Amino acid sequence: MSPRVVPDEEPIWRALADPTRRAILDVLRGGARSTGALAAVFPTTRFAVMKHLGVLADAGLITIERRGRERLNHLNPVPLRVAYERWVRPLAGMTAHPGETAGAVEGPEPSMGARVEYGLDVRAEHTVKAGAERTWGALLDLADWWPRTWPEGERLAFEPRLGGRLGTTAEGRTLDDGPGTLWGVVSALSPGRELVLDGSMGVRGPVAGQWRMILTPDGETTSVTVEHRVIGEIDEDTRAGFALAWPGTLAALDSYLSGLSRLSGRNDNQPVFPERNYGA
Repeated sequence: MSPRVVPDEEPIWRALADPTRRAILDVLRGGARSTGALAAVFPTTRFAVMKHLGVLADAGLITIERRGRERLNHLNPVPLRVAYERWVRPLAGMTAHPGETAGAVEGPEPSMGARVEYGLDVRAEHTVKAGAERTWGALLDLADWWPRTWPEGERLAFEPRLGGRLGTTAEGRTLDDGPGTLWGVVSALSPGRELVLDGSMGVRGPVAGQWRMILTPDGETTSVTVEHRVIGEIDEDTRAGFALAWPGTLAALDSYLSGLSRLSGRNDNQPVFPERNYGA
């Protein structure tokens, strides 16, 4: 996933211009809410609330999770943080009067408790046109479909088992004989349902991260949700790049599955993947 992505922030400001939409975000700060629960909070129609939610989703300020017939709305703070770092904080710093800094003593700022470092908290969702079994098999073949962000002469390698590694290595080499970069290690694996990796995913610096892929079957389609969280200092471009790149990564999985269906001539829900050993 490339960090060299500059988001279009105009939809964010347009979404925040409406007081009802700002109030909806305030509610979602306390946790995900269904559309019905949100509609009960505001003195307006359910249809009006749904229109506001559509604007917020288009701006990337919320993500939507479907659980059967229920629709859960989650706050996505990443675009707000990107906009704040890009516009609000630099401009606010310019408003300080020169006299405010006169006589200031250089040195560390007074401690008001542990400082919370800015990190990354991204959630993205995509519905693929395949059943859960085929989607799971394609997910574990991620080295075949993951959007390329590594240099020429290198390849992506993945070991789909508990304790298995994900990372880049030189063409013709394995992760054992490098050189390469370790992205993460499989810490949890539930066939057909969930894949969890712990690692930096290529984020530079002293960070700790985890990403989860969650599959939710819905008839002949499968909802694929990714949750990616990183603890540590992350620069603005990297944060924006991951926030915008994850939906494209999920779309690449969908395209890979469509290509397999065309090549095999099979129905999307017919399994074509071999049995796997998930042991360490």
